[in-house]
Amino acid sequence: MYPFIPWNFLGLDSSITSYKKAKFVIVPIPYDSTQSYRTGSRNGPHQIIDASRYVERFDMELQNEPYKKGIFTFDEMETVKGNPAKTLERVRLSVKNLLNDSKIPILIGGEHTITFGAVQAFPRDIIVVVFDAHADLRESYEGDHLSHACVMRRIIESGRDIIVIGVRSMSQEEYNFAKENAISIFFREAMKNKFRRSLTDILSKIKGKNVYLSLDVDVFDPSEVPAVSTPEPDGLSFGEVKETIREICYSANIVGVDLVEVTPIPGNNITEFLSARILYKIIGYVR
Repeated sequence: MYPFIPWNFLGLDSSITSYKKAKFVIVPIPYDSTQSYRTGSRNGPHQIIDASRYVERFDMELQNEPYKKGIFTFDEMETVKGNPAKTLERVRLSVKNLLNDSKIPILIGGEHTITFGAVQAFPRDIIVVVFDAHADLRESYEGDHLSHACVMRRIIESGRDIIVIGVRSMSQEEYNFAKENAISIFFREAMKNKFRRSLTDILSKIKGKNVYLSLDVDVFDPSEVPAVSTPEPDGLSFGEVKETIREICYSANIVGVDLVEVTPIPGNNITEFLSARILYKIIGYVR
């Protein structure tokens, strides 16, 4: 019999991955019903998992193999096309079941809207830390209040606190809302000019707290991460994002993670591989 690479995150053999023993559970959610520019993020989860099977399992920075903490991968969730509310309820129930089993869910999207469904499964005292080029604070977008452009507004309305990192594009409506409600936004310009000071401020807000970490890959500079739904120039570097995430993981209690908005470009797998790599780094950093 010829050897083969199992179809799961990192291509782990069944002898070293099981739901019962896993600390982390990967949940692929191929959903992009409300995308407003480039569509196709529904293909992101499949391509990220494919790329992950070629990620080296030894982490040179940590000098260990984080997969030994236990990682299990679900099959792709069946979403409800054209019905965000039903899809988000499926996401909420799935995450709730994982929390009941004392797992740390890692969702792979799909569009950013899925974060709202996941967050609803957690107690209100969590802090949602978001990496994103956009504020996603609109009341509605294209007539849809459950659009990807409104996800942070809905999370705030649900009673959760948020911190948004890397923003470099927003509407006047969002700017006014953020200012009036004292939303913690660390703009890209500040991160670029005063990175250490910004990082210190972020850590002071989340130290010792329960944190849900959401990573929209358009936070990265498109020269490093081109396959996104809504690219914006002058983004954060992989190194800046990695360092910020590392310090957050070391300072707070990470209770859940998602990575969203990978929109594959045929023949260019850079974004998918980097996404798999940063997810594996997070698994390594979580205590």
